[in-house]
Amino acid sequence: MQIKDLFDDLPLSTGVADIQLQKLLREPLDICNDWQRTENLLLEAHQRMPDKLEVLVALYKMYAYSNRFDESLQRINQVLVMSALQAGFAVDWRVQEPGPDWLNLSGARRLYVYSMKATGFVQLRKGNVEQAMAVLLKLQALDPGDQVGGSVVLEMAQRLVEADAD
Repeated sequence: MQIKDLFDDLPLSTGVADIQLQKLLREPLDICNDWQRTENLLLEAHQRMPDKLEVLVALYKMYAYSNRFDESLQRINQVLVMSALQAGFAVDWRVQEPGPDWLNLSGARRLYVYSMKATGFVQLRKGNVEQAMAVLLKLQALDPGDQVGGSVVLEMAQRLVEADAD
């Protein structure tokens, strides 16, 4: 795996990247056995591209894969705030209302709902099923076309709720 592979579902749009950045993006990663190196590379990428939300997404994915859930949630919240500010809507997902602006997700708005999905996933991993369900149900309302694949995480959460009810 390389750093650029963490951007598969959210391609990093760097335009013409300098040689050092291209080299950085091609660095091999081993999240399981060398997470510290991976973290350092991603932090370096973030330092070089502080406005690229995709780098923060890669960081929160790396933290989630490493079972560092609190750090993952910190980065997820950072993406939620920055993407909401970039797109010009309220930061708090709880106050978002479905509507035409949410039908064709792209740019910062897509990163916002993608990060809502990540919030639900990480909250599930932490055992916070109620919190996960709340964000995932809101995500379902905002993204009825399931453009970011939130339904998969919602189904996982619903199975856990059903198992707890039994």
